[in-house]
Amino acid sequence: MKIESEIAASRLPAQAEVRYQMEITFRVNITPFVARQNVNVYLLTQVGNMCSAGEPTLFLGEQPYWKVPVYCAFPDLNQREKIGELAVDVHNGAILLAESHPSSAEEFERHVENAHDQLASSSAGK
Repeated sequence: MKIESEIAASRLPAQAEVRYQMEITFRVNITPFVARQNVNVYLLTQVGNMCSAGEPTLFLGEQPYWKVPVYCAFPDLNQREKIGELAVDVHNGAILLAESHPSSAEEFERHVENAHDQLASSSAGK
């Protein structure tokens, strides 16, 4: 599990000893399995049938969410590429586009096209 945090330290001397402890408590109503299913449904209905969800990781921040990698299969090139990540709310399973990259179905489609073009041009050069 990866925890991210920033601390402003304007006058921190060299060799200073820093101890940092963080406690976060929240209830997870949506399992990683359900988060992955929700992403697959979103991809199928909004982007296309060549994209699929990978294994979710839990992101801890102001609003915790599942971070689900998105892959696209390119059978004509015998390749599978990661094209982004979708965020899924741990409380209700909603797709959080503002926390996702890319942040819209249209942007995912552009990433798919770009990935295909790059793979096609690199395989043509072989």
